[in-house]
Amino acid sequence: MVPATLMLPVGLLIDGWSAQAHVHWIGIALVGAGIVLNHQSVEMYVVDMFGLYSASALAAVAFVRSIAGFAFPLFAPQMYRVLGFGKGDTILAAVSIVIGCPAPFVFWKYGERIRNASRYTRNPALNA
Repeated sequence: MVPATLMLPVGLLIDGWSAQAHVHWIGIALVGAGIVLNHQSVEMYVVDMFGLYSASALAAVAFVRSIAGFAFPLFAPQMYRVLGFGKGDTILAAVSIVIGCPAPFVFWKYGERIRNASRYTRNPALNA
């Protein structure tokens, strides 16, 4: 997850500014790799964390992802029309750095405490 959280903002910056300058599109490969690797990491974490309830937890993750997929097209065309591809993707890269880059480290440091706070974790003895 750590390399993926770095690939996504770097790919957004490369893709946005190369699209702005009408040059090669290779940045989108980093964006795609970052998205896929982050998605797989989150799904594996959720499955490992919730065990018996992992199908419901994955449904909740899919619901949040779908809401984001619904909301983004509502503002993206106007954002890119006003700011252009370079500045628009720079804003998205900044958001992904602020939200996404700390996530693996937060899970690494506080993951056990987060898991112990849930009554639906894999090991019910943790919450006894």
